[in-house]
Amino acid sequence: DDLKLEARISFVQAALGWEIDIPTIDGKVKMKVPAGTQTNTIFRLAGKGIRNLRGYGSGDLFVKAVIQTPAKLSKKQKELLEEFDDLDKETKKGLFDKIKDAL
Repeated sequence: DDLKLEARISFVQAALGWEIDIPTIDGKVKMKVPAGTQTNTIFRLAGKGIRNLRGYGSGDLFVKAVIQTPAKLSKKQKELLEEFDDLDKETKKGLFDKIKDAL
């Protein structure tokens, strides 16, 4: 009764959070991707699977998030990602790194 689906989402959608369309047996539904979603995260859409033949409701749809990494980047995209990396490193500095920088 349960179904499985892989949803390919961009880095931006995973990092910022997004609402995406998911195909189901009964048509498309909106699914919220929370900010900070990691690849291989599995979301459960209750009752969106196959209807039980004996009439006991429907199965669930399990959606596995797969983060797509772009194969090619423009110069501007590379610059922005490098800036993001620099900012990310700065926020992850430990106490001893900050003391060393201050000296």
